[in-house]
Amino acid sequence: GSMTSITYSALDDLIAILHNGWGGSGDAGREPLFQKAWERRSVGFGNDTREVVFITPRQENIQYFGLYGSSFFHDLSVDLDIRSYYNEERHNIIVKEVLRIIKANIRGSTTFPYTDLRVTASYSRSEMMRNMYNHIISVSYRKTDP
Repeated sequence: GSMTSITYSALDDLIAILHNGWGGSGDAGREPLFQKAWERRSVGFGNDTREVVFITPRQENIQYFGLYGSSFFHDLSVDLDIRSYYNEERHNIIVKEVLRIIKANIRGSTTFPYTDLRVTASYSRSEMMRNMYNHIISVSYRKTDP
């Protein structure tokens, strides 16, 4: 296997997983915008009440395994930065739905051939914000080389 970064394909996978799973709990409502951090557009101004999830890769650790270090195991940390401008109840519904989808996709599949997807941290930053509810969910996305 080659030691190529999985960062870009992993973020695409995460967005597709969230998009495909959205609304599975019934009361999730309209799905938020899922945006890679570097595609960030200014949102939340004027009458824009659409929730946004900014997806930011934090770090990628590549570990060797197998004979002669010929195979690689990628462990990518990703932050899901959930922002809502409407109200706290709506914000909590969004956070719960994101967590539900991630937990439902712990193991990869034929469509998304990763090893596992786990929540490593989940915390609110709302008290630091004005007119915005904010929650960070950190996940670990692990995959072996294709």
